[in-house]
Amino acid sequence: MITLNVGIAIVWWWQSRSQPVQDRPMVMMSSIDLQWGSADLGAVARGEGKSDPLFVRLDQDRQIIMVDNVAQLQAAKAKVAMLVQPRPFTPEELARLDHWVQAGGRLLFFADPALQWPSELPFGDPARPLFTSMHSPLFAHWGLELVLPIDPDATTSETEAKVGKQQLRTISPGQWLALKSGSGNCRIAEGGLVAECRPGKGQVILVADADLLHSALWQSALPGGDSSPNMDWTMQLLDRLERGRRLVGQRGEILE
Repeated sequence: MITLNVGIAIVWWWQSRSQPVQDRPMVMMSSIDLQWGSADLGAVARGEGKSDPLFVRLDQDRQIIMVDNVAQLQAAKAKVAMLVQPRPFTPEELARLDHWVQAGGRLLFFADPALQWPSELPFGDPARPLFTSMHSPLFAHWGLELVLPIDPDATTSETEAKVGKQQLRTISPGQWLALKSGSGNCRIAEGGLVAECRPGKGQVILVADADLLHSALWQSALPGGDSSPNMDWTMQLLDRLERGRRLVGQRGEILE
């Protein structure tokens, strides 16, 4: 039985990697300009915009559909969506996103309580990446609270977080706490960096850090490899969502 399961997993992995990119659409939304960087509209029109390494890596594997609001996310008709520290949502948008998940949507949500992502834009510029996630009403609706643990003895904000077999590099990561009420059927992984919810027919994987997606934490100076497994882990999460496989077990263990 074990050999059969391993064989099935290998076949699925090969088939998913051999699928054309256009057959693997994924909606993406972020307050970080991942597609064009900090280029203005004129520079973008001249083809001078430069995509973030995160966007480049994901674009090699999936058809990325960038959207600005939840209504566009719904209209895209994609099964999987990835939110990376998105802008604040209106109450209507929060309800729309919950409805999309409840109806069967699969969501990977990176929510950071203290984003350290570098930006050339001045402080106060509304186009700067959102410093702290402002989606608490939705998290609370599902039964979660996002907090920022403070370690007075820490000498740097960069740290390592063990998630299952992976040793991830992060900066000032947050933590998920369980609330007494909520409709998300959520489980929090050991350590609190990751949570998984099953609202309605859908599935949500929530990560309490977005900085781990910044290329400085995973991109190697040498070609042909990464300095950390952050991006491979992210791709695995997207594949898991596509298949609808659980990530967090009943005791908070990461399911392999």
